[in-house]
This record gives sequence, C-alpha cells and structure tokens, in this order.
Amino acid sequence: MFKQIMNIEFLKKIHSGADETCFTSILTNWKNSQMNDQAQESFDLLCDGLSIREAGKAVGLCEADAVKLIDEYKLRYCNEYDSDLYDRLFTPPDFYDQCKNLIATKQSDAYFSINSFYNRKRKNENVRHINAFVLDFDFYKIAKYESMNAKAFYHQVLKKKLCFKPTGVIDSGKGLYIIYAFKHCSYHMDRLYHAVWKYFYNEFEKYGMDPAAMLTTQVIRIPGTINSKTNKVVNVLEFNNTDYEIQDFATLLPWSQDQVKEYRKDKLFKLKIPKKKEHKDYSKRKIYFKPYYEDLKKLIRIRNKNNKNDGYRERLLYICRERACWMGFTIDESVKLAHHLNEMFNLPLTEREVEKNCKPSDNRLACSIDTIIDKLGITYDEQLQLKVLKRRYIKKSLYAKHKRKHPLLNRTPKQQAIIERRAKVCELKNVKHLKNSEIADKLETDKSTITRDLQYIKTHPYQFIRKLKDYLNELETYRTTDIFKRTEMYKRQKQLLKWLKSGYTALDYLVREIGVAKK
Repeated sequence: MFKQIMNIEFLKKIHSGADETCFTSILTNWKNSQMNDQAQESFDLLCDGLSIREAGKAVGLCEADAVKLIDEYKLRYCNEYDSDLYDRLFTPPDFYDQCKNLIATKQSDAYFSINSFYNRKRKNENVRHINAFVLDFDFYKIAKYESMNAKAFYHQVLKKKLCFKPTGVIDSGKGLYIIYAFKHCSYHMDRLYHAVWKYFYNEFEKYGMDPAAMLTTQVIRIPGTINSKTNKVVNVLEFNNTDYEIQDFATLLPWSQDQVKEYRKDKLFKLKIPKKKEHKDYSKRKIYFKPYYEDLKKLIRIRNKNNKNDGYRERLLYICRERACWMGFTIDESVKLAHHLNEMFNLPLTEREVEKNCKPSDNRLACSIDTIIDKLGITYDEQLQLKVLKRRYIKKSLYAKHKRKHPLLNRTPKQQAIIERRAKVCELKNVKHLKNSEIADKLETDKSTITRDLQYIKTHPYQFIRKLKDYLNELETYRTTDIFKRTEMYKRQKQLLKWLKSGYTALDYLVREIGVAKK
C-alpha cells in the first residue's frame, strides 16, 4: 500500500502544474486491463434493462458515479481498435484514478506521458506543459554492464556522474529511468528542452542512454505496473522532492545568456529583411537517395543475420520515408519504398503500421547522418559495412588508409592495382591476342576500363614503360625482404609472383615493338 501511495505521489510531482484544462496520456492494452466487479455488475444490469440510476443503486453507487463507471467500461471493451496498445488522455483527477487502478491490477506494459497536452491527442503540436527530462538507460546492451541490475548500475556507475540530484530514479524492469522534474513550462521552451537533453545524451551516451527517448510526446512506464518482457514490477528506487526550473539546467549549455540575446537580435534583424520565396525543385535530389536506401537494406540484412528484430524497425522505416520525401519523392512513392524494406525484416510490420506509425510529419527536414546513426543505434562494426551511414572520423580513417602508400613500393593500393591491371591487359591483348570483351571477363572488370587502359598505353608508351620498370625493380627488391615473407598475406604473395611474369612479358613486348633499349 505504501509503494502504491509513493507511485501516485511521484506521478503527481511530475504533473504538479496540471489543471482541469490539461490532458495526460496513458498508453496500454485497454482491452486486457481489469476493472473492479462493480463496473461489470453495473454493465450487466444495464444490459438486462435497468436504468443507470437503478443499476448504480443495486451495486451501491450514486447515479453520477454509475454513469462514469459505465462510460469507462464502454470505452475499454465496447470499441474496436486496430492496435492492442493505444492512447487515451485524461484530465488530472481521472488520470490518477486510472493509474491507481492499473497499479492495483498489476497491468502489464502501461505507460504515461511526461508532458501534458491541450486536447485528447498526443501530438507534438498539442503539447501544453513541459514537465520533466527523462534519461532512459538501456545499460544492459553494453557488455560491460549487462550483468548488473538497475539498482547496482545506478549506485555503482551513474550516481556520482549526475550533476543534479534526480527527482526520481525508476527501475523499468529491464533498464533505468533518471527523471528531472521541474516547474511546468510552456511549449515555447521546446528548443531549450532539447538542447539540454542533447547535452545529457553527449555525456551519457557511453552508458547506454537511448537517443530515441527525447520526444516531447515521450511516454515511460507507470511505476507499479509490470514489464512483460521480464515479468518484473516497475519500481521507484529513489524519490526526491526537488524544486527545479528548466532555466537551472541552462547552466549546462556552452552559451552564456548574453550570447543567446545577441544571437536573437541577429536572427530578428535577418528576419526583417524580406526574402523572395522561391519554389525549390526537390526532385533533383532523387539521384542521391540510392546510397541511403542501399545502406538501410544492408543494415536490415546484417541485423536479420544476428536475429535482431525489435526496437529499430519503426524508426528505420520512418527515417526512410522522411529522407525519401525530403529528396523529392511523393508520399505514395515513400510508402512503396518503406513497404519494400518492411518485406526484408524477419518479422515485418503490418501495412497499417508502415503507413500510419512510420509517417513523418509534414514539411520536416531530414535527419543528419549522425542523428540517423544515433536513432538506429548503428554500431562501429555495422558502419564499416555501410557506404554513407558512417561517422565522419570513420570515413576520414578509411580515406587515409586508402591513400596510405606502401612503405617499400611507394604506391597506394589503388596505384598498385592500376599498374598491375594495365600490364596484364597489355599481355592479354598483344601477346595472347584476346578481344577486349574476353580480357574484361578474365579480369572481372568493365570493357570500357580495358579500352581506356589500352588507349593510355598507346598514347603514353614511354611513360608507362618507365613506371612499369620502376615498379618491377621495387617489387624484386621487396620480394627479398623479411617484411614480404612475414607480413604480406600468402594469397597476395601468390598474386604478385604470378603477375611478375606478366609484367616482364608486357615489358619485353613494348621494348621490342617501340625499339627502346631495355636500359
């Protein structure tokens, strides 16, 4: 009983500024939630022909309470919904009553919204009061902490690193919530809210903080309910009666108040300058969509192989549709692209979920590559296999590695590959008299590449002879070193030794044909 009271007090602390004009969301499977026996009896009596007043009197309720209870029963069990989980929004008194009932009946997978709304739709544009920051830690996904429980992780790892005392610490049954409640502020503070949240994410990303839990419409599990994935109760580990304002967290940001004022002045000045509205043709961006789409396909294949099916499918399809619309595709085209990706999942979503749950908001800018990586939780190993969705430092590292010259051959891998291919082309064309198409098939490359190589050899014969002779001499020297024997892969050694013969054959032909002395 004490725990139930503390859970309700915690919810009241978060929504302390709410009044009768505010609505708070509860997300759960309402059809499976239980009501008290009075509701069932009242509804049965109503079905038997009694009036609401008579049915309420029979179970010991006044007419007003009976009406309220029967309406609640009808909402839960007499409506049809496509999804098992759906939202219902309540005014504060009804919200706390519903939470008490869900906690008392040990409802599984019940969530409540941190912020409140103008009306009964949980949408970003309907947010009225912003009430708290929620830091959601999926620490169990990190090998270093996977053996720890939520309480141990908080006390041993996280507690000393928090710059403010948390209002609440909640064991979600699998992960951990750190909650900072503050005096409710207007939705106009949305930018400050997200700026502070990003600071927290940059600080705690390495501890498994979830980047997808930063929405103003965010919901978290109701304390006292059950997490169906682990069958554990959601518990409040720590509850402090803090008295924060959102401005208190602004001190964490790297900008001073004067800098913010100066920035606002500059922005207002720029807004006063009238600009001509030009209609942009976004269809020109379509050609750049393919690499993103191929990377998303590749990511699905990798995770299908690792049997990872939950937690990223909706986000991936949402990002696909968002990026497609931003690059000039129509909404119908973006839906078709998303359906194609959905078919690749081991456990695909329904068509309705793809079209409704994964629909981006209108006129939304596309996420940056770093944001996509954060939202999808793409690991370092996965990024190495992708083409576009890579952190900048990984791209720079791979580019530097690609440009790094061999210490003894003094050439990059690409330069080595070109000179080796041209020598082989010269041998196959002029000594073995093969056709360009046959050479292309043999070397597993395009016919156009072979044509360009032959054109280069024909127009720059002396330059090619000099490069080839230098490379052969360097390779002969390299062949006798210990490095060649110790560090080069056996397969690469065989390739070089096999090519060495082709290189000499091509060189002899060129020297004889052009009449230049070998020396």
